[in-house]
Amino acid sequence: MNPRQVAVVGAGTMGAGIARIFAEGGAEVRLTARRQESLAAARERAGDAVHMTNDLDEALADADLVVETIVEEVGPKRVVLGRAEELAASDALLTTNTSSLSVDEIGRDLERPERFAGLHFLNPPELVQVVEIVGGNRTAPATLEKLRGWMEELGKAPVVVRLDLPGFVVNRLQYALLREAYALVDAGVCTFEDVDRAVTAGLGARWAAIGPFETMDLAGLDVHAAVAANLWPELATTSRPSGSIAAAREHGHIRADFDAEKLKERRDRVLRLLREA
Repeated sequence: MNPRQVAVVGAGTMGAGIARIFAEGGAEVRLTARRQESLAAARERAGDAVHMTNDLDEALADADLVVETIVEEVGPKRVVLGRAEELAASDALLTTNTSSLSVDEIGRDLERPERFAGLHFLNPPELVQVVEIVGGNRTAPATLEKLRGWMEELGKAPVVVRLDLPGFVVNRLQYALLREAYALVDAGVCTFEDVDRAVTAGLGARWAAIGPFETMDLAGLDVHAAVAANLWPELATTSRPSGSIAAAREHGHIRADFDAEKLKERRDRVLRLLREA
């Protein structure tokens, strides 16, 4: 069974979408933020079924699940989760939506760390299926299993991350590909546009249907072994980010593409594809 009462702390882009997920799953959801303006901005995205409040204690009281999704800083997260441990139900699960911080560091001061885990939704959370469930060194296996079951009940595709390591699974995969992509462009092998085309019209389209390991199964493990032996030594292994990123930033650029209208079209296309998935 899904949690009956859910407290979502933080009403930004992620918080509003997460609140909507649980509300549509039948939970009583309380979404809280310090500023009334944040709650007002989140209203349309979160939906009318979500209760909005500026009172953190009201949101946390007797919650079965707490999802913290505030600023990406350890200190403020610890404060919220410490208060949640005092006010939520005694058997509540406490979670953080961090995408980059250590779960163990965030939950360091909790009295019941076995009931604490990372619950990392990808943006936009109401459309992207994958949710990373991240266990810290003190997280109980039962906590991970309960969160996995809840996510499946909500129609999500949970990925259980059993070690608290930087980037978890999704970002590590994403940045491994980005490292090779930058290396290819920096070496003059192809352009940025060529890389994007290779992914959107090739790898991305294929991986949307079957994952990388399933792809290797279809190719045959003998072929896979031979290609891996040839390519592994040739792949980028640099530990520093590509100089292309630094060069763009030094010129004052905050995006690789400066056409605002084109950027909006791409964003709308992504959202459309996610809705249709």
